[in-house]
Amino acid sequence: MVKNVTIAIKGVFLLGWIAVLGSVSFGFAEWRTIHNDFYWSDQNGNRIQTRSGDLRKFGDTYYWYGGTNFFRNQTCYTSKDMINWTYQGVVLSHNTDANRIDVLHNETTGQYVMVMKYDGNGAHLGIATADTPEGPFEFQGQTLLDDALMGDMSVFIDSDGKAYLNAVSWKTGTNAQHGIWLLSPDYLTVERRIFLWNRGGREAPMMFKRNGIYYYGTSATDWTASTSTMYYSATDLEGPWSELTPLSMPGSSNSWDSQCDFVLPIRGSQDSLYMYVGDRWEKPDPRREGDYIWLPVTFDGDKPVINYHQDWDLNLEAGTWRPFDYSRNLALHKTATASSENGSNSAENAIDSSTFMNYIDRRWESSSSDPQWIMVDLGTAIEINRVILKWHENAGRSFTIQVSNDASTWDDVYSTDKGGSRTVTDVTFERTAVRYVRMYGTRRTGRNGYSLFDFMILNDGDATSTANCRPTSASKPSLNWNNFLVSYHLPLASPIKLEVFDFSGKSIGVLVNGYQNAGSHNVVFPATTAAGLYLIRLQEGVNNRVSTRIIGIRK
Repeated sequence: MVKNVTIAIKGVFLLGWIAVLGSVSFGFAEWRTIHNDFYWSDQNGNRIQTRSGDLRKFGDTYYWYGGTNFFRNQTCYTSKDMINWTYQGVVLSHNTDANRIDVLHNETTGQYVMVMKYDGNGAHLGIATADTPEGPFEFQGQTLLDDALMGDMSVFIDSDGKAYLNAVSWKTGTNAQHGIWLLSPDYLTVERRIFLWNRGGREAPMMFKRNGIYYYGTSATDWTASTSTMYYSATDLEGPWSELTPLSMPGSSNSWDSQCDFVLPIRGSQDSLYMYVGDRWEKPDPRREGDYIWLPVTFDGDKPVINYHQDWDLNLEAGTWRPFDYSRNLALHKTATASSENGSNSAENAIDSSTFMNYIDRRWESSSSDPQWIMVDLGTAIEINRVILKWHENAGRSFTIQVSNDASTWDDVYSTDKGGSRTVTDVTFERTAVRYVRMYGTRRTGRNGYSLFDFMILNDGDATSTANCRPTSASKPSLNWNNFLVSYHLPLASPIKLEVFDFSGKSIGVLVNGYQNAGSHNVVFPATTAAGLYLIRLQEGVNNRVSTRIIGIRK
């Protein structure tokens, strides 16, 4: 006869599960939210153009470089927080194709050096220099690489200040080889080759280093199509290098609809965050627009893993990150009304619990005239200080965010005439207690009505200053056990993993691994499981919440 019983565990019995349960850290930080699947824009509301570019920090400022006008212009944008970007103009202009650029600061010469793939597909190595990171850069010349044309490239600077060119070589054929070359101390010429892979069909090389391990990543050669990313690893640039290994991106076979560009290390007071940046040249998946994606890289031991987050919070000062906590959205499941609605695109659609998995299927759309508005009733006066609007193609060009306590007299907390299609409006204002919040639009981006995927309202007083806070029980998934039936409830639609561990902390099986809708779910626990103590762990992917249940089985 099989029996089961839930057992209370004390003291030493928990030691095997410490690694399974994880830990919670506390600290203070300034959080900024990265929004993927939408377009970045500058201070004038214009779409950021940094194709095949580079992101570097010089002093206390971030510089985002890249190509436009068929790569005949190299542009520069600057930011203190990596969220609000200022267009600095064209820093290098030329009459031929130049892309895959990197900008380096040489500490010895004081020069800023732009290294690029210059003059077409099978290209030369191009060099330009400037006295300041904003340029203008002066083109110094081009050269062959090992007496041959080259393909895609990037530059990696090691901790000792030495710079290395990662490039695809055409010496024995088109994209037939790729490797690593040491640049001269002034970064202006190639000094010698460090390592070469005689393997074709790879491009878009990139490199980063963590805990003494070098990672050399590449995409497949498929023009501008999104492809899987693969990588080699080594503890010495001269090798030996590992075999080419797929970069783990659970749920995606094409790098989340992107081609790898680079991984940016963000070093802070608490930790170092590694951020994957991919170019989204083509957009076959309507859920994933935007020209670029930024995603945090996590590590399973020394193995890099990139999970998808449409929204995630970045802490530049601490060098940490956290998934965006959608339960902070005070507009969820409240009441929304609008000046007009178009068919099934009702106002209520903008305040549901949509995520990056399904948000595009539900939106609000107004009639095609001005003005129009959408309003959220919070039910009672609540302190708020932040609004996030995720716009459809049919967006507001000129609009105001207003607050009220009677839905009659309105106070403006934000106004702009620079809104754009498929962008995110994310604004913070002085904290105020209000019941009603609305977007009031006076000019549209096109002929159709205003349209929003999401209308979020937040009070980010504590949430923007406390790092990795312990989640509240209200936003945490519940997990229960009854006679070999595991029951759990998800407050939000989310990717989840339901896993079973034995007494030593070893995983003995995964019951569920995939995306599930919000609500209650059941799964049968294998009745053939041997007698003993077990821990069931439910990990919810949107907010990274973990629920556990300790059980005992006896026979």
